[in-house]
Amino acid sequence: MPSIPELQAGDTVLVTDGPFVQLTGPVLAIDRERNRVQLVVQVFGDDTRIDVPLDAVEKVSDA
Repeated sequence: MPSIPELQAGDTVLVTDGPFVQLTGPVLAIDRERNRVQLVVQVFGDDTRIDVPLDAVEKVSDA
């Protein structure tokens, strides 16, 4: 079973699966009961709020 990333609001994540794959954005909220995460990504130059499965994102390191 893949590990669920330890995320917090404000973390920047990369979407790794689904229609928004390869988009990055800051986490707005995490719903651990539903295993979903809300984030804001740029779509056609506009900020767009999306809701994706928690296992479809990975934290982008600030290194």
